[in-house]
Amino acid sequence: MTSVARPAPASGRPPAYLQVAQLTKRFGSATVLHDLNLTVEKGEFVSLLGPSGCGKTTLLRLIAGLMRPETGRIVIADRELTRVPAHKRQVGVVFQNYALFPHLTVAENVAFGLTNQRRSRDEIKRRVGEALQLVRMAPFADRSVSALSGGQQQRIAVARAIVVEPAILLLDEPFSALDRKLRETMQIELRHILRDLGITSIFVTHDQDEALVMSDRIAVMNEGQIEHLGTPADIYTSPKSLFVLEFVGLSTRLGGTVVSSHGGEVEVETAFGRMRAPAQFRPGSPVVVAVRPEAISIGESEGDGRNVVRARLTDVVYLGAKTQLHLRGERSGDLIQAEIARLPPGGLPSGSELALTWRVEDTMVFPAPASAAS
Repeated sequence: MTSVARPAPASGRPPAYLQVAQLTKRFGSATVLHDLNLTVEKGEFVSLLGPSGCGKTTLLRLIAGLMRPETGRIVIADRELTRVPAHKRQVGVVFQNYALFPHLTVAENVAFGLTNQRRSRDEIKRRVGEALQLVRMAPFADRSVSALSGGQQQRIAVARAIVVEPAILLLDEPFSALDRKLRETMQIELRHILRDLGITSIFVTHDQDEALVMSDRIAVMNEGQIEHLGTPADIYTSPKSLFVLEFVGLSTRLGGTVVSSHGGEVEVETAFGRMRAPAQFRPGSPVVVAVRPEAISIGESEGDGRNVVRARLTDVVYLGAKTQLHLRGERSGDLIQAEIARLPPGGLPSGSELALTWRVEDTMVFPAPASAAS
C-alpha cells in the first residue's frame, strides 16, 4: 500500500471532496436528520460528535449507502452517490463490533474485499501484507481472528477497510469496546495511519476527548442538525451555542442579565456581581455567562482587564496533572469550577473563601435557555 503525503491546505476555500447537501432522513413520523449540510475536504479527518439519538450514526450509514435519504444529495470525489448501492460506492466502513468473519484467518479477513474485487492472487498477497504491516499485525496473518484480543481485532478491521483503498473511510465508534488505556493508544495510532495514507475519514463518537484528540474538524450534532463545525480549538474556545459549550469540556455557567452594552462588550449582572465579556446583547437580555475552568486563577485581579468573584471552596478533586476546585457563592447555588496545576503550600481547606479571576476576553456569553428566561 503506497503512502501518500497529506494534502496541504489550499489557499482560500478548500475543495469539497465529500458534499452532503440538504439531507433529510425519517423513520416513520420521526425526523432523524433535517436538511443537514456537510462538506469535507480530501484527506481530512472529521468527527461527528453528539449525544445518543442526535443522528450521527444515521448520517454515517447514509454516506455508506446502507440507508437512503428522503431528500438531499451525497457526492464523493465529484460522483453523485445518493442512489448508488453500498457495494459500488468505494467506501470503507469500520463498525463498532468490527464485523470480522470468525471462520477466516486474519489474512483472509483482510483480503475479503480484494477477493470480491477479483484482484490477482499476487496483488492480494502483496496488499494484505502491506496493510497488516501498517497496523503492526503481520506476525498474526495465519491466526484465527477469534483468538485475537479486542485491540488486535480492531487493527484487523482497520486493515480490511483500508486495503481496498477506499475513496472515504467511515468509522462508527470503533474504540467503544476497548479499555481506556488501549483506546487512547489506538486513537493516536489510527490518526497517524490515516494521515500518512491521506485517507478522507468520517468518525462517529460520543466521546468529546476522543474527538478533540483525533480530528482536523469536529461536527457537533444535536437533534438531527450540526450546531457547530470547526477545529477542535475553535469548538472548545469559541462554541457557537450553549449546547456545544456544555457538550464539549467543562465550564462554569452563571445566569445573569445584561445591564449595558457598548464597544463590542457587555456588562452582565450575576449573583456574583457584575462581569464583562466580549459580546453584543441588548440591555435587559437574560444570558448565561461562561468560562472554562483552566482560565480561572486564584488571587486578586491585576488591572481592569479581568473579572473577579469571591466564592467558598466546597471540594478539591485531585486529577494527577491538575487539581479541580469546586466553589459556590454566598448568594447563589451556582457552581464555579476552576483548575490549577498545583495546590499552594498547606493546601486549601474546605470552606475557604477565595478570590477568583479570569480575563474578560476568556468570558463567553450565550442567550439564556427559554425555560430559564421565562
